[in-house]
Amino acid sequence: MLAKWLMAKKFKFPYQDFDFPGRHSQEQILFVTRESEKILLLRLISVFLASFFIFIFGLYALTIIKNNLGVSQSLITRAIFYLALFSFFLLALAGWWFIVLWRQSVFIITNRRLTKIIYTSPWNKYHLSLNLDKIVDGGAYKKGIIQPLLGLGYFVARSSAGNIKNFKIVNIDFAEDLHNYVTKLLYAFSNNHNLDNFRPFIPYLKGPARRRLAPEYYRENS
Repeated sequence: MLAKWLMAKKFKFPYQDFDFPGRHSQEQILFVTRESEKILLLRLISVFLASFFIFIFGLYALTIIKNNLGVSQSLITRAIFYLALFSFFLLALAGWWFIVLWRQSVFIITNRRLTKIIYTSPWNKYHLSLNLDKIVDGGAYKKGIIQPLLGLGYFVARSSAGNIKNFKIVNIDFAEDLHNYVTKLLYAFSNNHNLDNFRPFIPYLKGPARRRLAPEYYRENS
């Protein structure tokens, strides 16, 4: 039950059970994703280690207090109980916080725009969209040490819109493939192709297997 709560539902084409605020009735969803689960796991491990070291440091401090100030064992035992309670509360609160932000923050590609809904707290979010006609170009890259080790990367769409310079999504598993896909989408858009049945982006599914999944989306001109 806990594992089911921790891991949000995976998005799956054709996204019939997914919608987002402001979506036009004729707008087709081509791809939905969120930050990699690997990053969530790293954050949860970091929270656990922080809580553990707080508890260990607290025990060390209580030992010093007992040895130097002669505090009774019953008082020290009570303090250890409250210290353990605080460490557990910190672990639960921070873990819940990171899980909620990860579950609710999503990136979406449609046949009209790129859009993302990012939660900065469980109650606050921002919704940013970039129409296809405002995209100048895009790119994919890895940054730092963690991303290459985990096989993650950034996807960036550079914009001609004055208020959006770079539309970025971070820590995804298939940044280069996504960049190639968006390049094809922009080419079709700039050449006035009908995007109503433009093929969706389906990571890790190649060639004939992908065409069998949704043959109506895989016309040659898409």
